[in-house]
Amino acid sequence: MSGFLSEELRAHDDAGYLIVDQEWRVLAADDRGALAAEQPEALIGQNARDVLGPDVVASLSAHGAASFTFGAMAYVLTVNSFTLPWGEIRIVRAQEEQATLERMLSLIVHEVRNPLSAMRTLAQGLEEALPLSETGRDYIARLTDEIDRLSRLLSSMSQVARLRAEPMSLIAPSAPLERVAAMFQLDAAQRNVEIVTHITPRAGMIRADPDQIQQMLVNLVTNALQAMPDGGTLTLRARLDARGRTVLQVEDTGVGMSTEALRRASQPGQSTKPGGMGLGLMVVRGIARQHQAQMRITSAPGRGSLVSITFPLVTQRAG
Repeated sequence: MSGFLSEELRAHDDAGYLIVDQEWRVLAADDRGALAAEQPEALIGQNARDVLGPDVVASLSAHGAASFTFGAMAYVLTVNSFTLPWGEIRIVRAQEEQATLERMLSLIVHEVRNPLSAMRTLAQGLEEALPLSETGRDYIARLTDEIDRLSRLLSSMSQVARLRAEPMSLIAPSAPLERVAAMFQLDAAQRNVEIVTHITPRAGMIRADPDQIQQMLVNLVTNALQAMPDGGTLTLRARLDARGRTVLQVEDTGVGMSTEALRRASQPGQSTKPGGMGLGLMVVRGIARQHQAQMRITSAPGRGSLVSITFPLVTQRAG
């Protein structure tokens, strides 16, 4: 990590950054962002045209904004320029499109939840207050069914719209992995799926909200089990990457996904499950971002899928 963002700023900002000079050469990269890849120091000295593409840089130069796709995710880029005594620098900020959607969902959940609850109460009161024909009772039943359906959708949206995790603490990565493995043991056995847990002894502590990490793993394991209709092996893993960061992984031997299918699965409303909201991976990505972690998915048809969540190095500090 190049260290050009203060810890205070990083705690309130979930974007990734590049700092470039007037020739668009990379001076610094923030390792939390999509722009920084796995080895941000390797970008130093490269030209942003080679990192982002010439069309993206041209759009940033002309309009101050651009879109950028990395893997299966889309990002919105903005740039600000500053003149220093030794020359001009530009700060390129990358924000996941999902973050904008999460804020919008938060507003919707806040504005709709109470009126929706009131509507259901009024519908039930109407049935009790008035003598209704069979047709009238049928209308009331259909109305309450639709209200309940919207309530379920609102509940799914509220998972995505959680703005902040609870206060974080240092936890061992083995704890949530083993807990989730135990939770799904019976379900996996019924599906002829073997759950394997592999925790590298050197895997370090992570600073996290334990409940959110468990929710993230539950979503990933649920998806993995559904991707193995004929059985297989589900591996829950904690390891260190080359930079000493702790990585949590969920790997299955299921049907896998093409690049296009993976892109669709990362978008809301694209669930292939009957009645699904298509918000599962959005919840996972949101939790990863709240923990300043990087999420990567690799998959191929017939070869299964691997989801990796890479957490930042833990800095020992008070509180």
